[in-house]
Amino acid sequence: MNQHAKVTALFFSPTGGTRAYVEEIAGAMSDHVETWDLTRPEVRRQSRSFGPDEVVVLGVPVYYGRVPEVEGLLDGLTGSDTPAVLAAVYGNRAIDDALAELADLCAARGFRPVAAGEFIAPHTFFAKIGAGRPDEADREAARALGKQAADKLDKPDWTQPQLPGKRPYREFQVAPFYPEGDSRCVQCGACVRTCPVEAISSQDPRQTDSERCLRCLACVRACPTGSRAVRSMAYDATVDKLEHALVQPRQPQLYL
Repeated sequence: MNQHAKVTALFFSPTGGTRAYVEEIAGAMSDHVETWDLTRPEVRRQSRSFGPDEVVVLGVPVYYGRVPEVEGLLDGLTGSDTPAVLAAVYGNRAIDDALAELADLCAARGFRPVAAGEFIAPHTFFAKIGAGRPDEADREAARALGKQAADKLDKPDWTQPQLPGKRPYREFQVAPFYPEGDSRCVQCGACVRTCPVEAISSQDPRQTDSERCLRCLACVRACPTGSRAVRSMAYDATVDKLEHALVQPRQPQLYL
Protein backbone atom coordinates (compact mmCIF):
# COMPACT_ATOMS: atom_id res chain seq x y z
CA MET A 1 0.00 0.00 0.00
CA ASN A 2 1.32 3.39 -0.99
CA GLN A 3 2.23 5.68 1.92
CA HIS A 4 0.37 8.44 0.10
CA ALA A 5 -2.90 6.48 0.10
CA LYS A 6 -5.76 8.23 1.88
CA VAL A 7 -6.43 6.84 5.34
CA THR A 8 -9.11 8.10 7.72
CA ALA A 9 -8.82 7.50 11.46
CA LEU A 10 -12.25 7.05 13.04
CA PHE A 11 -12.67 6.55 16.76
CA PHE A 12 -15.10 6.72 19.62
CA SER A 13 -12.85 7.47 22.58
CA PRO A 14 -14.32 9.20 25.65
CA THR A 15 -11.13 8.97 27.70
CA GLY A 16 -8.49 8.92 24.93
CA GLY A 17 -7.18 5.35 25.00
CA THR A 18 -8.86 4.22 21.80
CA ARG A 19 -7.81 7.36 19.96
CA ALA A 20 -4.16 6.74 20.83
CA TYR A 21 -4.21 3.27 19.26
CA VAL A 22 -6.16 4.27 16.16
CA GLU A 23 -3.77 7.14 15.43
CA GLU A 24 -0.75 4.83 15.77
CA ILE A 25 -2.29 2.29 13.38
CA ALA A 26 -3.32 4.90 10.82
CA GLY A 27 0.01 6.73 11.01
CA ALA A 28 1.85 3.51 10.21
CA MET A 29 -0.27 3.06 7.10
CA SER A 30 -0.02 6.48 5.48
CA ASP A 31 1.57 9.92 5.67
CA HIS A 32 -1.85 11.39 4.89
CA VAL A 33 -4.33 10.68 7.68
CA GLU A 34 -7.62 12.46 8.21
CA THR A 35 -9.23 12.26 11.64
CA TRP A 36 -12.91 11.89 12.52
CA ASP A 37 -13.68 11.97 16.23
CA LEU A 38 -16.91 10.01 16.62
CA THR A 39 -16.84 10.78 20.33
CA ARG A 40 -18.44 14.11 19.49
CA PRO A 41 -22.22 13.98 18.85
CA GLU A 42 -22.00 16.73 16.23
CA VAL A 43 -19.50 14.63 14.23
CA ARG A 44 -21.69 11.52 14.42
CA ARG A 45 -24.54 13.55 12.91
CA GLN A 46 -22.48 14.26 9.79
CA SER A 47 -22.40 11.99 6.74
CA ARG A 48 -19.28 10.67 5.10
CA SER A 49 -18.82 8.24 2.21
CA PHE A 50 -15.65 6.28 1.45
CA GLY A 51 -14.57 4.69 -1.80
CA PRO A 52 -12.89 1.34 -2.52
CA ASP A 53 -9.52 3.06 -2.96
CA GLU A 54 -9.59 4.53 0.56
CA VAL A 55 -8.85 2.89 3.93
CA VAL A 56 -10.45 3.52 7.30
CA VAL A 57 -9.06 2.66 10.71
CA LEU A 58 -11.96 2.36 13.14
CA GLY A 59 -11.61 1.92 16.90
CA VAL A 60 -14.03 1.65 19.80
CA PRO A 61 -13.68 0.89 23.50
CA VAL A 62 -15.18 -2.36 24.76
CA TYR A 63 -18.11 -1.97 27.16
CA TYR A 64 -19.44 -5.14 28.76
CA GLY A 65 -17.83 -7.20 25.99
CA ARG A 66 -19.66 -5.28 23.27
CA VAL A 67 -19.46 -2.23 21.06
CA PRO A 68 -20.76 0.75 23.09
CA GLU A 69 -24.48 1.36 22.73
CA VAL A 70 -24.25 4.87 21.29
CA GLU A 71 -27.11 6.23 19.24
CA GLY A 72 -26.04 6.74 15.64
CA LEU A 73 -22.47 5.63 16.28
CA LEU A 74 -21.78 4.61 12.66
CA ASP A 75 -24.96 5.85 10.98
CA GLY A 76 -23.20 8.65 9.13
CA LEU A 77 -20.57 6.38 7.59
CA THR A 78 -20.94 4.59 4.26
CA GLY A 79 -18.34 2.50 2.51
CA SER A 80 -18.09 1.02 -0.96
CA ASP A 81 -16.19 -2.19 -0.36
CA THR A 82 -13.81 0.06 1.60
CA PRO A 83 -11.01 -1.74 3.49
CA ALA A 84 -11.23 -1.25 7.25
CA VAL A 85 -8.73 -1.93 10.02
CA LEU A 86 -10.56 -2.45 13.32
CA ALA A 87 -9.43 -1.88 16.90
CA ALA A 88 -11.18 -2.91 20.11
CA VAL A 89 -9.72 -1.37 23.26
CA TYR A 90 -10.53 -2.83 26.67
CA GLY A 91 -9.66 -2.43 30.33
CA ASN A 92 -7.59 -5.60 30.78
CA ARG A 93 -10.60 -7.93 31.16
CA ALA A 94 -11.68 -9.29 27.75
CA ILE A 95 -13.10 -8.11 24.44
CA ASP A 96 -15.66 -10.95 24.28
CA ASP A 97 -17.80 -10.25 21.18
CA ALA A 98 -16.78 -6.65 20.51
CA LEU A 99 -14.59 -7.26 17.43
CA ALA A 100 -17.10 -9.62 15.85
CA GLU A 101 -19.88 -7.08 16.43
CA LEU A 102 -17.78 -4.20 15.10
CA ALA A 103 -16.95 -6.20 11.97
CA ASP A 104 -20.65 -6.95 11.41
CA LEU A 105 -21.61 -3.29 11.86
CA CYS A 106 -18.93 -2.27 9.36
CA ALA A 107 -19.94 -4.89 6.80
CA ALA A 108 -23.54 -3.68 7.00
CA ARG A 109 -22.35 -0.19 6.04
CA GLY A 110 -20.18 -1.25 3.10
CA PHE A 111 -16.81 -1.72 4.77
CA ARG A 112 -14.61 -4.80 4.40
CA PRO A 113 -12.41 -5.66 7.41
CA VAL A 114 -8.83 -6.33 6.36
CA ALA A 115 -7.22 -6.62 9.80
CA ALA A 116 -8.00 -6.05 13.46
CA GLY A 117 -6.43 -5.80 16.87
CA GLU A 118 -7.35 -5.86 20.53
CA PHE A 119 -5.51 -3.48 22.83
CA ILE A 120 -5.44 -2.44 26.49
CA ALA A 121 -6.14 0.94 28.10
CA PRO A 122 -7.00 1.99 31.66
CA HIS A 123 -10.29 0.54 32.84
CA THR A 124 -13.25 2.91 32.74
CA PHE A 125 -14.26 2.20 36.33
CA PHE A 126 -10.82 1.91 37.90
CA ALA A 127 -7.95 3.60 36.08
CA LYS A 128 -5.29 1.80 38.12
CA ILE A 129 -6.17 -1.29 36.08
CA GLY A 130 -4.29 -0.84 32.82
CA ALA A 131 -2.52 2.24 34.15
CA GLY A 132 0.16 3.53 31.80
CA ARG A 133 -1.34 1.83 28.76
CA PRO A 134 -0.73 2.27 25.96
CA ASP A 135 2.96 1.94 26.72
CA GLU A 136 5.64 1.88 24.05
CA ALA A 137 5.23 -1.86 23.47
CA ASP A 138 1.50 -1.33 22.92
CA ARG A 139 2.16 1.48 20.47
CA GLU A 140 4.64 -0.66 18.59
CA ALA A 141 2.02 -3.42 18.33
CA ALA A 142 -0.45 -0.89 16.93
CA ARG A 143 2.09 0.30 14.38
CA ALA A 144 2.82 -3.32 13.47
CA LEU A 145 -0.88 -3.87 12.80
CA GLY A 146 -0.94 -0.85 10.52
CA LYS A 147 2.13 -1.95 8.60
CA GLN A 148 0.93 -5.54 8.20
CA ALA A 149 -2.51 -4.38 7.11
CA ALA A 150 -0.91 -2.11 4.51
CA ASP A 151 1.19 -5.01 3.22
CA LYS A 152 -1.90 -7.22 3.06
CA LEU A 153 -3.71 -4.66 0.92
CA ASP A 154 -0.99 -5.02 -1.71
CA LYS A 155 -2.27 -8.53 -2.38
CA PRO A 156 -5.13 -8.63 -4.89
CA ASP A 157 -6.82 -11.62 -3.28
CA TRP A 158 -6.66 -10.69 0.41
CA THR A 159 -9.19 -12.29 2.71
CA GLN A 160 -10.89 -11.05 5.82
CA PRO A 161 -9.40 -12.03 9.20
CA GLN A 162 -10.92 -14.60 11.52
CA LEU A 163 -12.03 -12.62 14.55
CA PRO A 164 -12.85 -13.77 18.08
CA GLY A 165 -16.42 -13.50 19.35
CA LYS A 166 -19.74 -15.28 19.22
CA ARG A 167 -23.02 -14.66 17.47
CA PRO A 168 -25.51 -13.94 18.88
CA TYR A 169 -23.48 -11.50 20.96
CA ARG A 170 -23.48 -11.57 24.71
CA GLU A 171 -26.20 -9.51 26.36
CA PHE A 172 -25.32 -5.86 26.76
CA GLN A 173 -25.34 -4.97 30.43
CA VAL A 174 -25.84 -1.58 32.03
CA ALA A 175 -24.20 -0.87 35.38
CA PRO A 176 -26.64 0.11 38.17
CA PHE A 177 -24.65 3.26 38.95
CA TYR A 178 -23.72 6.48 37.18
CA PRO A 179 -21.88 9.73 38.01
CA GLU A 180 -23.53 12.84 39.39
CA GLY A 181 -22.38 16.18 40.75
CA ASP A 182 -22.58 17.51 44.30
CA SER A 183 -22.47 20.89 46.00
CA ARG A 184 -18.97 21.57 44.72
CA CYS A 185 -20.36 21.99 41.19
CA VAL A 186 -19.68 25.51 39.88
CA GLN A 187 -21.61 24.93 36.63
CA CYS A 188 -18.49 25.46 34.52
CA GLY A 189 -19.87 23.16 31.83
CA ALA A 190 -16.78 20.96 31.50
CA CYS A 191 -18.84 17.82 32.04
CA VAL A 192 -21.49 18.94 29.57
CA ARG A 193 -18.90 19.54 26.85
CA THR A 194 -17.12 16.25 27.59
CA CYS A 195 -20.12 13.89 27.69
CA PRO A 196 -20.17 11.93 24.41
CA VAL A 197 -23.88 11.06 24.62
CA GLU A 198 -25.34 14.37 25.83
CA ALA A 199 -26.48 12.91 29.14
CA ILE A 200 -25.76 16.09 31.13
CA SER A 201 -27.87 19.22 30.85
CA SER A 202 -26.18 22.62 30.90
CA GLN A 203 -29.16 23.87 32.92
CA ASP A 204 -28.55 21.41 35.74
CA PRO A 205 -25.10 19.83 35.34
CA ARG A 206 -25.20 18.12 38.73
CA GLN A 207 -27.74 15.67 37.35
CA THR A 208 -27.21 12.83 34.86
CA ASP A 209 -29.73 11.25 32.51
CA SER A 210 -29.24 7.63 33.58
CA GLU A 211 -30.95 6.33 30.43
CA ARG A 212 -28.49 8.10 28.16
CA CYS A 213 -25.37 7.76 30.33
CA LEU A 214 -22.73 5.41 28.94
CA ARG A 215 -20.86 5.06 32.25
CA CYS A 216 -17.61 6.09 30.53
CA LEU A 217 -16.83 8.46 33.44
CA ALA A 218 -15.27 11.00 31.09
CA CYS A 219 -17.20 13.69 32.97
CA VAL A 220 -15.59 12.60 36.26
CA ARG A 221 -12.14 13.03 34.77
CA ALA A 222 -13.07 16.40 33.26
CA CYS A 223 -14.57 17.95 36.40
CA PRO A 224 -12.12 20.56 37.77
CA THR A 225 -13.64 20.66 41.28
CA GLY A 226 -14.10 16.95 41.96
CA SER A 227 -17.84 17.45 42.10
CA ARG A 228 -18.76 14.65 39.70
CA ALA A 229 -18.27 11.13 40.96
CA VAL A 230 -20.00 7.78 41.27
CA ARG A 231 -21.33 7.48 44.80
CA SER A 232 -22.69 3.96 45.06
CA MET A 233 -22.00 0.84 47.09
CA ALA A 234 -22.49 -1.19 43.91
CA TYR A 235 -19.75 0.83 42.24
CA ASP A 236 -17.39 0.36 45.19
CA ALA A 237 -18.04 -3.40 45.14
CA THR A 238 -17.40 -3.54 41.39
CA VAL A 239 -14.11 -1.67 41.71
CA ASP A 240 -12.99 -3.99 44.53
CA LYS A 241 -13.82 -7.04 42.43
CA LEU A 242 -11.99 -5.68 39.39
CA GLU A 243 -8.93 -4.73 41.41
CA HIS A 244 -8.50 -8.32 42.59
CA ALA A 245 -9.54 -10.08 39.39
CA LEU A 246 -7.61 -8.13 36.73
CA VAL A 247 -4.12 -8.30 38.16
CA GLN A 248 -2.25 -9.96 35.29
CA PRO A 249 -1.55 -7.47 32.47
CA ARG A 250 -2.89 -8.62 29.11
CA GLN A 251 -1.11 -8.03 25.83
CA PRO A 252 -2.30 -6.87 22.39
CA GLN A 253 -3.56 -9.45 19.91
CA LEU A 254 -3.48 -8.90 16.15
CA TYR A 255 -5.74 -10.53 13.56
CA LEU A 256 -4.78 -10.57 9.87
